[in-house]
Amino acid sequence: MLQDRVDQLLQEWEDERPDLDPSPLGIVSRVLRFSKHATHAASSALISYRLELWAFDVLAALRRQGPPYTMSPTALRRLAILTSGAMTNRIDRLQERGWVERLPDPVDRRALLVRLTPDGKELIDNAVEARFANAERLVASLTEDEQLALAGLLRKLLVAVPSERLSGVGSTH
Repeated sequence: MLQDRVDQLLQEWEDERPDLDPSPLGIVSRVLRFSKHATHAASSALISYRLELWAFDVLAALRRQGPPYTMSPTALRRLAILTSGAMTNRIDRLQERGWVERLPDPVDRRALLVRLTPDGKELIDNAVEARFANAERLVASLTEDEQLALAGLLRKLLVAVPSERLSGVGSTH
C-alpha cells in the first residue's frame, strides 16, 4: 500500500494518544497538503500570462457569464467571498492593466458594471487553457472513475459546511 508523510504523522499520534482516532485528521491533512500543492501549481501555470490567481478568478468569473462578459461589482464580490473594499481594489488593478472596464449600469444610473475588455477576454481565454491543463496534470494519477468518486466525496464535504463558514476561503480558481 502507498504511504505518505501523513501516514507517519497518524502513526505517531496513534502511538502517543491511542485514545484518539486520528483517521479524520488524515483526510483533512491530505486535503490541506494537496491544496497547497495545487495552489502553487496553479500560480505557476499562470506566470507566463502575468496573472495572479486572484486576477484569474475575477477575469474567469466575467468570462463564464458569456457575452457581454459583464457583472456588477457586488456579484463579483459575493462570488469571490470578499469585502467590497477588496473587490474595488482588485477591479482597480485589473482596469489599470486594461483587462476590465467600468460601465454605467443601464438599469440603475447609480450603479456600475464591470466588463471584460477585448484584451481581458483574449488573456483569460488563453490562461484558462493553461489552467485546465494544469488541473488535468494534478489528477492524472487517478483513473476517471477515481476522479469522479473523489469529486463527489469532496462535494459532499463542502455542501456540509455552512456557507458563512467559507468566508475568507479562496474562490474557484
